[in-house]
Amino acid sequence: MARPARPASAGALLLVLAALAGCGGDSSENTAYVDQVNAAQAEFAATVSQVSREITSTSSAREDQRTLARFEGAIDGVVGDLRRIDVPTDVRPEHDRLVSAMTGFGDDIEVANAALRRPSRRTLADAQRTISRATMTVNSRINAAIGAINDKLGV
Repeated sequence: MARPARPASAGALLLVLAALAGCGGDSSENTAYVDQVNAAQAEFAATVSQVSREITSTSSAREDQRTLARFEGAIDGVVGDLRRIDVPTDVRPEHDRLVSAMTGFGDDIEVANAALRRPSRRTLADAQRTISRATMTVNSRINAAIGAINDKLGV
């Protein structure tokens, strides 16, 4: 039976968020912003790393549901962290796109998790496709938001 894709596939997402590490320009406001985004990313990365080890080829659909619920919690946590950041005015629209990308990703993971409530070959395949598609989408959306932030901060 097909298994849901691991939340670890969001590893590319973590690398994209880490791209902000080079940002900052000369402004202390920009530096503080980058530090806060990096702190949110680091906490998210640690949680995702731990949670991703819990979906295995032998884990049950119920165990996978609990794992995806924890992954949803990690996404909700990083969204909350990103929303609390004091964002430089110059990059507010781009930061909002970053938050929106992560929020949408959480919504997609929630849909995939719901598909596991009545596990079957079809629902597991649907969940796997949803997670895969969501990860590709969020990665491209985050790449675009980070690129725009870097451009505005002069990196």
